[in-house]
Amino acid sequence: MEALLTELEMFFSALSDRTRLSITLLLMDKGEMTVDEITKQLRKSQSLISHHLSCLRNCGVVKVRKDGKYSYYSIYDENVRKLITIAINIVKEHSQSILGCEVLAEEKGIKVSEQK
Repeated sequence: MEALLTELEMFFSALSDRTRLSITLLLMDKGEMTVDEITKQLRKSQSLISHHLSCLRNCGVVKVRKDGKYSYYSIYDENVRKLITIAINIVKEHSQSILGCEVLAEEKGIKVSEQK
């Protein structure tokens, strides 16, 4: 049980980073993309995007397909796509209470009133 908790914590931590979540949502929306395309869309450095893609790949969120000198990234599989879609629906339904969560606000170092 302890190992599973650790793995789940790491998996969800991968998705809790703003840049990694942005990459994930972008790939959900656009489909397969190169690092260069992701870099241009998110206006971040190529090394930063590559670093985050490596984490997402290790955690099973994205996969890579090599074609010559290019690497194409996409959402790992339909289960990941479903999980993100479910999370989006939960967030939409509970937006106000999520934004009012004092525990998370404290962990992120922001005031609850700033989020509303």
